[in-house]
Amino acid sequence: MPNRTNTSDSGATGVQGTGIMDSEFITLDDLVYAPLHALAESNRHLQAQIVEAIKSMGTPRQNGQEETIHLNNINLAYDQIRPEAEEGYSVDNLQVQVPLLSIVPLTSLNVEKAEISFSTEVKALINEETKDMKIGARICAPSQRDSDFLPKVSYKLQVSSVPATEGILRLTDSLSANQVAKKLDTTPVALNGDLSNDEQKTAALENRLLRAKITRLKQLHRKISDMISEQERLHQMSKEAFEEDTHEFDRDKYLMAQSGIINRIMEYQEQIIDRDILYELDKDFE
Repeated sequence: MPNRTNTSDSGATGVQGTGIMDSEFITLDDLVYAPLHALAESNRHLQAQIVEAIKSMGTPRQNGQEETIHLNNINLAYDQIRPEAEEGYSVDNLQVQVPLLSIVPLTSLNVEKAEISFSTEVKALINEETKDMKIGARICAPSQRDSDFLPKVSYKLQVSSVPATEGILRLTDSLSANQVAKKLDTTPVALNGDLSNDEQKTAALENRLLRAKITRLKQLHRKISDMISEQERLHQMSKEAFEEDTHEFDRDKYLMAQSGIINRIMEYQEQIIDRDILYELDKDFE
């Protein structure tokens, strides 16, 4: 094999060689740095996979010039027994949307400890232009066999999972703490412990909706009463200060509205009690 001069990118450019054995030498600094650089690059790629894993759990959307990842959710439904205000129980079917990021473990491999062992041959390398001298080295096997003169190198890597960062933990805590369960269905429980049939279930649902309407109407009635009191107070203050420019408050309009609310509440309460009488007496809710 013909002789050649070492002009590789390893840092030995300009060093005069006399044969193939010389061309295999590189500076000792480059030889020692190469495996450390490889480990640093490996860690960088492994850490980048965390970002890609988070992106894979969402859908990218463009918000102006910025990209936003909207996390994907998984819908979970479950049953929950709830005591009624009066005697009895109901089984609520609830649904909650859970972001995948809050339930899927997010871990990454990381080179925590590396043991690199290799043998080298060293010699002095002189740059003919600058006359600078560096130590050159080449990897060689600890021992040679007559049939195998190729150098050998062995890497020992200790790989482990690194814990999630504080930022990821806080994000998942925030996602988990803001879940709101949506009620899909409610089934009343009869006195004997059985679930109600469809007809009883429909009647209970209608009564529950009416009770919710009554609650809202009572809140509206109180809100109007508070507003009337506040307007009368402000009207008196304005009249004492600016009698001619005082705004005339139409109190009768809001009293009529309250009267309509009371009539609606009475109507709903009658519907509720009539339905209770029907299913607890005539159709034997038990």
